[in-house]
Amino acid sequence: MPGTIYLTRERGECQAAYTTADPGWLSSSGCSWDLCRPRHNAHERGSTDINLAFTQHAGPIVGDQQDALLVTGDLYQLADLPVHQVAGETAGGYCAVADGVASSPCPQRASRAVLEALRGLDAGQEALLQNGWIGPRLIRRHVHARLCRQLARDRRTRGSASTLALLQWRAGRFSVLNVGDSRVYRIDRDGRWQRLSRDHTYFESMVERGEIARDQSVGQLYHDLEHMLTADEEEDDFAVHWRQGEWALGDTFLLCTDGLHDTLGDTRLEAIYRAERPVDEQAALYREAVLDAGAPDNVSLILARIASPALPV
Repeated sequence: MPGTIYLTRERGECQAAYTTADPGWLSSSGCSWDLCRPRHNAHERGSTDINLAFTQHAGPIVGDQQDALLVTGDLYQLADLPVHQVAGETAGGYCAVADGVASSPCPQRASRAVLEALRGLDAGQEALLQNGWIGPRLIRRHVHARLCRQLARDRRTRGSASTLALLQWRAGRFSVLNVGDSRVYRIDRDGRWQRLSRDHTYFESMVERGEIARDQSVGQLYHDLEHMLTADEEEDDFAVHWRQGEWALGDTFLLCTDGLHDTLGDTRLEAIYRAERPVDEQAALYREAVLDAGAPDNVSLILARIASPALPV
């Protein structure tokens, strides 16, 4: 159902500070812009020329679903969301994933709040766009500000944090934005991969400064997040990676949380992928591979393919 928010059970202080019975949350309206309105089921394609498949699973270890997904105006946060497929138009739209930081007070609320801020965009935020695109200015002034308003005023939820990875498209161009280590990849019609996002980890910064080699083995501490969206007004100096480009027919974009890319690794992600495979089947294969590997973390992913006569959707 368009506009529905799917909630997971919450525990402890997160549950005490916020309940799913709050009508102010459940009845919140979706995005009023045409670019993020739901289109129609993928089987009713007509003029549709972008196809999206998505899924998420909490895994047997973490338990609670701390990831969230935003697809064609709908926000999902379920312990087990089977593969769904929807269709949109390349005239304009966006989708996103967010991963609540497990070490923060209420990670599931943080990821949900970040995507709810994006889902609720209206004409009031139009001035924050950058040449019509969702960019760092809107993330800092609207998304982070709203996260702070929702969670920073209560000592039980202050400091809750999340990553974000967003893909926006319109008129032959795309825009990718991320904070943290949720990723966006681009795969062309010939199966060539390109990572468009940047991991905001201490390890990545040290590699870029030439302090360590990318293949050097380091402790887990170095892979901790250096930048994230945090429900704290003083934590406003976070990095936002942003890049744009032109898409081609047959391009596929993969948005995912670290439950996918850390569990499988880039080499296996590429090995499992087939350009000729429909996106819903590909999403199912990634989901199955993570579960077969024990699913040590929540996993969420979106596959978005620009329709091409040469490739299935």
